[in-house]
Amino acid sequence: MSRYLIVLLMTCVCVLAIEPKKRGTSMTPERLSADSYLQQGDTTFQTRDYAGAFKDYEQAVSAAREEFNRPIEVEALSQMARMKLLLNQTEDAKKYLAEAASRADDSDSMGWSRYLGVKGRVEWKSGQLDSARQTFEAMFDYCSLHDLWSRAVDAAHMAAIVAEAPPDQIEWSRKGIAIAESRGTENWLGPLWNNLAGIYFDMKQYDSALECYRTARDFHWRFSDERAKLVADYHIGMAYRFLGNYREAETWLRPVLAWAERLKDHEMIGQACEDLGEAAVGLGRKSEGIEYLRRACQEYLRAGYEKSAPEIWDNINRRIESLQ
Repeated sequence: MSRYLIVLLMTCVCVLAIEPKKRGTSMTPERLSADSYLQQGDTTFQTRDYAGAFKDYEQAVSAAREEFNRPIEVEALSQMARMKLLLNQTEDAKKYLAEAASRADDSDSMGWSRYLGVKGRVEWKSGQLDSARQTFEAMFDYCSLHDLWSRAVDAAHMAAIVAEAPPDQIEWSRKGIAIAESRGTENWLGPLWNNLAGIYFDMKQYDSALECYRTARDFHWRFSDERAKLVADYHIGMAYRFLGNYREAETWLRPVLAWAERLKDHEMIGQACEDLGEAAVGLGRKSEGIEYLRRACQEYLRAGYEKSAPEIWDNINRRIESLQ
């Protein structure tokens, strides 16, 4: 898995496809409604507290069953599966997804669309890419038909990620961007432009990637949280590094490193140090570059890359060895 994709997924994982439709009974002092528990789970999810969100969704399921509210039950069960997937508990995710499937009905647009979004993600993470592509494409058509535009954008975004060929990836990315621009879901534009930038980056079209990263940054700084803003700045520095413009890369990456240090974000400290190291080597400061790369290696270890991203871990160790 590329460094770009890991950071992309962490950036966009909490852009929720939530449609502003209120259902269920109102909140009472004694007990929340199923709908309120679901909204509470979505809010907790946005903070990246996946275990906490799981508990909120679990309460939503319990309340939905008391209320005989199957649509909320399906949405909450689907999200319980998604939380387990994000917690790397894939078998548990499949169990909750199967339970959601047993209750889901395509006549319920909210429950069915949420179920499809999680189903595709479970298939993707399980390596079933053909199935994931079919699921996300079906979700896109379904959500477009039912005017669920935020979820249609989510479907296009995920279809771009699992698409096999770069032209298909670009097509799906631009479909998502077009909908987000025209249907009032601008909060999606940062992740969508980020995704398109990553496609060009993987194709080694670094000029196009930089242009898209700059556009993504504009939207992240308008709509996203602090970490997404940090990652947006990092991507611009990274793109300059790959373009061979090492001094401009350093101009962006040094503040990124200081910011990541303040947040104690080991992953982003490692990312910034790796690119600063390569920039220093490119400018003839080999010893300084090696020190940055060694620090990147240490930070990746703290971030768990030895197990979660073995390819990146192996690559940086080989790179350090080659420079010594």
